[in-house]
Amino acid sequence: MKLPHFRQPATLSLCLLVVFVFTFFGCGSPAAKEPDNFNGVKWGVEAASVSGLTQFANEGDLVFYERSQDRLQMEEVKLDQVIYGFYKGRFYMGMIYFQASGFNRVEEIMTRQFGQPAKPDNTPSKLFWGGSDVSILLTLGEKSDQARLSYTYEPIQLEVELKK
Repeated sequence: MKLPHFRQPATLSLCLLVVFVFTFFGCGSPAAKEPDNFNGVKWGVEAASVSGLTQFANEGDLVFYERSQDRLQMEEVKLDQVIYGFYKGRFYMGMIYFQASGFNRVEEIMTRQFGQPAKPDNTPSKLFWGGSDVSILLTLGEKSDQARLSYTYEPIQLEVELKK
């Protein structure tokens, strides 16, 4: 299975960083509307109920998958990888990796869908959209040619944080 520009430990570290950022900075500005799913997968569903998942990383109760039928395209932005994160078998995190050159276009797409983002670091390389249940973080890698769009389902993410 092809993983673009990173390996399992890096993916797990990034996931934990996303959890930290959501916890430390909160949910950002209110989203115009909250997504009740990520790429067609409803928040909180059991991994066994999602067809086409292939596990590629795990750490304790956290398990990460890819789906073979995913379309690796967001409008005209080519996606490198789409990842589904499950905690204790329940879906709580979706991550999309793409080339840094698509960052501004993805920002436009997300702003159109969810309104103006918050900028927790007063930098254009980290953008937040948040609601009562779902937080979205768009980040541009400082020393990488990749960008990441992460969706986190807060009720389960809180469980992950409380476990620490």
